[in-house]
Amino acid sequence: MSQNQTGTSMTFPNLLPSFPSCAAVKHVLMNDSHAWEHFLLLPDAVRQELLDFCIGKHGLRITYDPVFQQIFHPIKHTKRLESLLSSILDRKVSILEIFPREGTRLAETGSFIIMDILVRLDDGSYANVEMQKIGYSFPLARADCYASDIIMRQYEKIKSELGPGFSFSGLHKVYCIILMEESPAAFYSHTNQYIHRRTASFDTGICPDNAGLHEDIFICLDIFRSVVHTITKRSTLQEAWLTFLSATDISSITALVSAFPMFLPVYQEISDFAQNPKELMNMFSEALRIMDRNLERQMLAEMRAEANAKIASISAELQAARDEIRAAKDEARTAIDETKSAKDKARTAKNEAEIFRLRLLGRSADEITQELNLSPAAVQKVLSTLNE
Repeated sequence: MSQNQTGTSMTFPNLLPSFPSCAAVKHVLMNDSHAWEHFLLLPDAVRQELLDFCIGKHGLRITYDPVFQQIFHPIKHTKRLESLLSSILDRKVSILEIFPREGTRLAETGSFIIMDILVRLDDGSYANVEMQKIGYSFPLARADCYASDIIMRQYEKIKSELGPGFSFSGLHKVYCIILMEESPAAFYSHTNQYIHRRTASFDTGICPDNAGLHEDIFICLDIFRSVVHTITKRSTLQEAWLTFLSATDISSITALVSAFPMFLPVYQEISDFAQNPKELMNMFSEALRIMDRNLERQMLAEMRAEANAKIASISAELQAARDEIRAAKDEARTAIDETKSAKDKARTAKNEAEIFRLRLLGRSADEITQELNLSPAAVQKVLSTLNE
């Protein structure tokens, strides 16, 4: 029996590892040269996280890839996955078939995906379950592509089996269930909402009972933890599973197991990781490698986005400068034209005054034309106004 952070005895044995001290953990690790070497290569923060887990200070993050893969192994632990799916789909489900994701046409490398399981349920529908450490910036487009791929694989399989007897009514629904440890900013726009479901519907309301073959369910674990703080026996199975997937503090784990003893064997499995130092080091090393790879991809994506933003900003500034130059040229051209027009008017007024003056002095039109060096037509036009 171990103790929690407040010193209160826990009623569940082996809920977490119970090494007496960090020194005891290091002593065990040093007995395995390979494990000790991996331990020394871990960053300080990860190294401390491992030690704190081994002495029962906090739980292990379920989102570590090796932990998740073992806990939710679709063949070894089918019932667990069925329970999780039942809590999310709000109906009891049974898994009839498990498909290897290696066969998908949309295989990804270096992604933020931790778990990716595709199963067929007892009603013929399909469920694609993903665990993402960092939610994709454009999750809807990706979910559409995955659902479309599964629907087409289903279509090709059924059509090849039935031949001319094939009917689209024989296709079954596809659920894309995406659990996110860190949710994109868009999911924070609705306060306290940590589950978002998307189905197809007509804007006119027709066919209300037919939502098509595709339904997305996005679950934000980070938002859930900010909304649901305590698990009791009155909590739902869904809240229990989401707590299991997101909680690492002792009080939450203890409350969860107290209200839902079904999780005790799972935590005992997690605790067993600490009893095998080589396995534990491999797990942390692999998890760190995945995080480093994901961090690198995230940094590249952020750098690319920042570069694109700078290019767009510079382009906008250049276009604004071009527009200002064009406007200045237009203003200058207009000013020149106005100046020229004013000069022409002034010249015309001056010529008219001279023509009138010379006419009053008794000069003829020909004499005025020669003296002012103007065209006869121009002189005659001005003189004609004297007779009006």
